[in-house]
Amino acid sequence: MNRAQSLKIPKIEFPSDIFTFYLSHPFESREKIRKWELDFEDKHPHIALLNPFYDVEGEGREDIKARDDGREFEKTPGYDWRLTQRDYIAICYSRGILGIVDKSIGTKMEFVMGRVLAKSPKLLVCTRKDLLDHPWLSTHFHEIYKSFRDFEEGVDYQVERVRKKWGF
Repeated sequence: MNRAQSLKIPKIEFPSDIFTFYLSHPFESREKIRKWELDFEDKHPHIALLNPFYDVEGEGREDIKARDDGREFEKTPGYDWRLTQRDYIAICYSRGILGIVDKSIGTKMEFVMGRVLAKSPKLLVCTRKDLLDHPWLSTHFHEIYKSFRDFEEGVDYQVERVRKKWGF
């Protein structure tokens, strides 16, 4: 049997004891968000925020590692395509999606994929007061939080609501 004949779709095991959110956020905010993410997970060990910039196995974000280390990075052909495919897989793997609104187009595209893939719950932290009542946000998210603190105070309710409704 050759390599092509032996290739299989990877086995995916969903953790039943940890509720997973894909953490969609802008590149520019990654260090601040990472610090908050790790602090949040310390306080909520039953909830995992899967960060597309840092929580990646295998090929994924060599560009981020290089930038964070102050090194140059040269993308190989197909790198961007593989990166977005990996993000799709991570979105599929997650039970819900948490988006942090900023200026990034990538975050908005991840929101779209979360909606297309019917992730639940779809939660948003929006610190821009001028966007809180935006019709696109209010029709696409189950809950919009004005601050990280508000999210931390309300997330357990959302997790339990989804577990009760969908059985996970």
